[in-house]
Amino acid sequence: MSKARLLAPWVDDGSDRSAIYHVVSRIVGRDFLLDARCKEQFVRYMRMYEAFCGVRVLTYCIMTNHFHILVEIPPKCDRHLSDEALIEHLEVLYSEEYVDQVRLHLELLEKATHPEGRAAHTELREHFTRRMWDLGLFMKTLKQRFSTWYNKKHGRRGTLWEARYKSVLVENGYAARTMAAYIELNPVRAGMVEDPKAYRWCGYAEAVAGGQLARNGLMRILSELDSDTAVDGWSGARDITKYDWRTVAQRYRLILFEDGASYDERAEIAQQQSRGFSEVQWKKEQEREGKLSIAEIARCQSRYFVEGAVLGSREWVNEVIEGIKGDFLSESRKALSSKMRGALDGCGLWSMRKLE
Repeated sequence: MSKARLLAPWVDDGSDRSAIYHVVSRIVGRDFLLDARCKEQFVRYMRMYEAFCGVRVLTYCIMTNHFHILVEIPPKCDRHLSDEALIEHLEVLYSEEYVDQVRLHLELLEKATHPEGRAAHTELREHFTRRMWDLGLFMKTLKQRFSTWYNKKHGRRGTLWEARYKSVLVENGYAARTMAAYIELNPVRAGMVEDPKAYRWCGYAEAVAGGQLARNGLMRILSELDSDTAVDGWSGARDITKYDWRTVAQRYRLILFEDGASYDERAEIAQQQSRGFSEVQWKKEQEREGKLSIAEIARCQSRYFVEGAVLGSREWVNEVIEGIKGDFLSESRKALSSKMRGALDGCGLWSMRKLE
């Protein structure tokens, strides 16, 4: 029996808060099946279902045997979605002929004066909107659609993905920025490229290449660090129009490459010395008072970024734990926030590890 998926505890309480998740899914057997064409197709489907489901991909990285997506799930807003806006969502997935039929049907039912007609109008809308603003359905449809394409393309049958996807609930701001850096640096850590902008199938590279959706995602991540960018409406909304991409690009690149050159230097020194640090390292560590860069954090052990369940400040993690209800946290199962240790000690982030 599959375990209940941890979702933000405010999802179903009518709150106007969004929720950010880091989701990971691997190819069955962890085989390296995703070549360049497969990665391109996966990104295409990801953007397609992002638009249809009304979610926001903040950044991503498609590797050869797994993928990472940092996705924001807005609160359900079906009551505020006009028929015209619903049609725009449908145009992403369905044929022009089918969309025209739905549009005509909605127009006829919307004009109905009897209760049965109004009920039919609501039912038709819900047939589509129940698949929107939902992490599970976004992931399910994306993975199924890609699996169908891949199996047909390669003449294979059976499951393509290894078990269910993993997800980590991530706090806005510093935690989300840290997670984004961890995702972007995957191909660098794997030795596939020396610069993340050279890896075509990640959010940063897409943004550098001019992709507006990718740029919006990165601006959205950085906007959470600025308290003056909130706009009216749901609390997850941010005004990214105040940001200039060139400025954001420079800022985000510094995040990704902070201390990059010195990291290579330290590796060379480590090979030449049997113990201790160089004088340059020691002085630099004093100057920065032991504070870790985002890049250093992202290079550390991945268990907090993949195997955990919640990532954020201590107060925020505890808030999530207090709000968890239902099957995920029963009377016999306990959860505690834990400070990140080892190389991550001092970064200000806490985690709730996945429950057994």
